Amino acid sequence: MKKIIFLLTISLSLFLNACNNKSSNATKENKQDEVIEISLKHAKEFKIEKHGDKTLVKIHKKGEDGVFDTFSLVKNKAKAKGLPNDIPVPCKRIVCLSSTQLSYFFALDDIDDIVAINSSRYLRHEGMKALVEAGKVKRIGKEGNFNLEMLAALDPDVIFVSPFKVGGFDVLRNLGIPLVPMAAYNEETPLGRAEWIKMLALFVGQEEKADSIFNGIESRYQNLKKIASNVEKRPTVFSGKMRSGSWYVPGGNSFYAHYFRDAGADYIIKDNKQGAYPVDFETIYSKASNCDFWRIIHPEKSGLSLKDLGDQDPRYMDFSAFQNKNVILCNIREKPYYEQAGMKPDVLLADYIHFFHPELLPGHKPYFYEKLK
Repeated sequence: MKKIIFLLTISLSLFLNACNNKSSNATKENKQDEVIEISLKHAKEFKIEKHGDKTLVKIHKKGEDGVFDTFSLVKNKAKAKGLPNDIPVPCKRIVCLSSTQLSYFFALDDIDDIVAINSSRYLRHEGMKALVEAGKVKRIGKEGNFNLEMLAALDPDVIFVSPFKVGGFDVLRNLGIPLVPMAAYNEETPLGRAEWIKMLALFVGQEEKADSIFNGIESRYQNLKKIASNVEKRPTVFSGKMRSGSWYVPGGNSFYAHYFRDAGADYIIKDNKQGAYPVDFETIYSKASNCDFWRIIHPEKSGLSLKDLGDQDPRYMDFSAFQNKNVILCNIREKPYYEQAGMKPDVLLADYIHFFHPELLPGHKPYFYEKLK
């Protein structure tokens, strides 16, 4: 009888263990199958999904509704399948082919993982300049003229490319290195662009830091926007200058238009276009001749004056903003605009408010812009 009870006890124990193991395995399988989409506050051009121990990054393809480039980020190298879009993270050998991408790494204080950049003429970041000068970060050329031998020898984990530039990317694909498009500049809003730090952070394992940085930027931006929201008078503003016979104006629903509105100004272009497009001088003059402010982003000689601007094209002197000395310039020869603007929307907004409504931010010292004298 005791033997029977003993055998029954052993059998029951084995049965329960088998059930527990099945339950545990089922739970693991369910977790692997579970999809969690990470909520984003402002960015519309990418998505983040958690699939068990993998993170899927989906980046919207420019001009194609509902079509995404998808990359699978895997923390365990052994589980990476070796497919083009399976990327082991954190990445330790990164190539950036646009200075605008660097702004996110600068904000994360993570430049040691970068092994190469393009041949940008206006590199300002002292730490990155030092790495380039020491040969630790290589310059590999620009679109259509990359140093492929150098790039192959660097053996990068990932290359961040701009989907808005053309030429040269097909030959990069032949190297078998994942090409991740940075489409931040397709976002409609300044905070949408800044939120791309969350996407970049996934590749270097700094998600929590990215969230903290973005939350601080968002809070400061929204507070500044609120300060400017109740102004009694909204000065009119136009943007750009003549280039190669055309004047490129940002659309009425562009990224820049959002800045002007959030800073308490009235942007004169009222269409629903996002990008910039060319018009002739007569068209812009008919709209902007009586505007209060004229805003320019352009590489200019140091110390550009109103007289110098007028000498470039005498017709500029006919604008009211020129005559009233209300021309504000971001000289990208002197200011780290492309390296920092993506992650400093709050600073840019403060600059605009400073000029449009100086009484609102009396203590602000402009960082990117200056008023021409």
